[in-house]
Amino acid sequence: MDILMPQLMKAAGVTEELKAAEQMKWVGLANNCKAQAEEIILYELIYN
Repeated sequence: MDILMPQLMKAAGVTEELKAAEQMKWVGLANNCKAQAEEIILYELIYN
């Protein structure tokens, strides 16, 4: 999770500048990245 989250956030454009300018958009994108990371981990550990 610690490795995957920064990669997903970078790919989605979740930056500190966005956090300062549009906090709610940043929160939504960060939550989306977290959900994606959890799905990837579950798929790799459980379903594979």
